[in-house]
Amino acid sequence: MNLSTKTAYLMLGSRLFLFLFFQAAIAWIANSWEISSHYWLLTATLTNFVSILLLYFLFRRDGIVYWRIFSLNRATLKKDILLFLGLTLAAGPLVFITGALLSKSLWGDPDVPTRMLFVPIDKWLIYILMLAFPLTIALAELATYFVYIMSKLKEQVKLRWLAVLLPVLFLSLQHCTLPFIPDMRFILYRGLAFLPFAALIGISLYYRPSLFPYFAVLHGIMDFATALMFLVEV
Repeated sequence: MNLSTKTAYLMLGSRLFLFLFFQAAIAWIANSWEISSHYWLLTATLTNFVSILLLYFLFRRDGIVYWRIFSLNRATLKKDILLFLGLTLAAGPLVFITGALLSKSLWGDPDVPTRMLFVPIDKWLIYILMLAFPLTIALAELATYFVYIMSKLKEQVKLRWLAVLLPVLFLSLQHCTLPFIPDMRFILYRGLAFLPFAALIGISLYYRPSLFPYFAVLHGIMDFATALMFLVEV
């Protein structure tokens, strides 16, 4: 196993552990683990900054300019846009239906995880994170799992489906520590809620990598809407 492959395997769990690390740092400052879980938007944003730096240096090591991975493929532009629009129509129900079914089966109430996630925090911080969170996640998350990690695994693993399965699983499982609340139902919900959506993105990008910039933008838009939820709750 070469150095790039070892790095790819380490990167699989990087965001999951970074979420936990930054939440622990906030808990130390606030002297409360419960309070730290309320600031998961900040935890995610700090993790995104680290992920972007890691990707920048890892791609540079491979002779790739990080920012170029977000370039559109003009040769397939029309086909990519049409395919992406079709996939977007499928993505919406996957996200909302999966989450609703899980919360209903785990708690009997689809609104429980929303109440656990969107707890009022400092309003000035929300305004900053409304911009920083979606922008950094668009630059960090899918690039980590489906541009860097998946491309390395495709080159090295004998079972090609593992190159898709592992990034998909870890993209979904990372949410177990965003935030980490020691409640088994909540951990299960966070680990599984995004699995179908992650699978849709992973399979799509495995067969058509040129869709990546579109999914990155979609991810940023979706998480801007997530950040807006904090204003609703405050």
